[in-house]
Amino acid sequence: MSDMYIERDIEGNVKKWLDNREILIVRGPRQSGKTTLLKKLKEHLQKNGIAETNINYLTFEDDLARMKFEDDPKNFIQSRLREGKTFFLFDEVQYVNDAGKKLKLIFDIYENIKIIVTGSSSFDLTTLGKYLVGRAIFFDLLPFSFSEFLQSKGENYRREYERVRYKFGVNVLPEKQPFLEEFNTFLHEYLTYGAYPSIVLEKDTEKKKELLKNFFITYIEKDVVVRYGMKYREKVVLVLKALSASLGNILNYGTLTNITGLNYVELKEILSILEDSYVITIVKPYYKNLLNELRKNPKIYFVDYGFRNYLMENFESVQFDHLYENFVLNRLKEYYKINYWRTAAKTEIDFVLQKIDSIIPLEVKTTPKTTRALRSFIQHYSSTKAIIANLKENRKETIEKCDFLTIPFVQL
Repeated sequence: MSDMYIERDIEGNVKKWLDNREILIVRGPRQSGKTTLLKKLKEHLQKNGIAETNINYLTFEDDLARMKFEDDPKNFIQSRLREGKTFFLFDEVQYVNDAGKKLKLIFDIYENIKIIVTGSSSFDLTTLGKYLVGRAIFFDLLPFSFSEFLQSKGENYRREYERVRYKFGVNVLPEKQPFLEEFNTFLHEYLTYGAYPSIVLEKDTEKKKELLKNFFITYIEKDVVVRYGMKYREKVVLVLKALSASLGNILNYGTLTNITGLNYVELKEILSILEDSYVITIVKPYYKNLLNELRKNPKIYFVDYGFRNYLMENFESVQFDHLYENFVLNRLKEYYKINYWRTAAKTEIDFVLQKIDSIIPLEVKTTPKTTRALRSFIQHYSSTKAIIANLKENRKETIEKCDFLTIPFVQL
């Protein structure tokens, strides 16, 4: 496997906060590169004059280290303090009992320390965060973005992608991508094997598949069984396989209960576990009435494409249509609150992108076209911009005071 290091999108932002007092919390799925990021931050600190003795890297997967910290956190910190600022880099903090209380205690007692922690369960880290209000900054580290993926193909590809990608918050069509076919080939690889760093950097496709298998087993054993109990093992596998086969469709609880043998309450609980552990993203319908939005059935997408394709047991004849949808969602969710729209007459828009001052309908089409559903939404909600994400075309047209931007997936 390649030892190439791909600088992460969030890395520069994390480094900006190293001199501040706040605890830095990096959260994301297992195998997304959190440990590697911590080690790179340690290297960065050393290059900037921090003595190695002032940098403590510990993983709480090490039961001995975890037990010592849990038993007496003040003594744990005190025994490692050095002259000048002391840095504590704690990996997998979700394994620590009452981590939030303990981190608050040491933060409040020791002023000349800097704490950076990672974890792979959003629920635990949110619970942790409630003890650290005003004391913590959160960062999400997910599998490689498409930009990071392109870095593995060559710095020139990443530069070109960043040059011609769509700038959100503006209404200007990006210039045409001169290497569109080549980038679409990369996109298909990205959507086939996914974006976990070690998968991307592995060149052998059979090894990629084996790594995905091992990731799945590790996830089930460590993030499900250890944390939620043996009774969830088979249930979670059944639900995941069913969800992988219905990617991007509106969730039918009745069908899912028939397939899995679970009841509605169990399904809701398992979906929460899967979202909490960064396996799926739940997209709710768009309604002006929030109570309606909360009641209606969601759509389910995957955080990583390769993980989904492993569940489908299919890497050779991948059906990309819903994976394109999944890609667009993953690309845009950092910028917008995202819902989907469907009427009682089954008129449907793939995504509705929301900010305080805008509502943008977005359709995902292999071959672009302005649909009746898109026009209906625009008329109903007076949108001034709509996006049609597609495989190849790049154009802008204005229809009835609404700007329609047709943008290739690889420029989003």
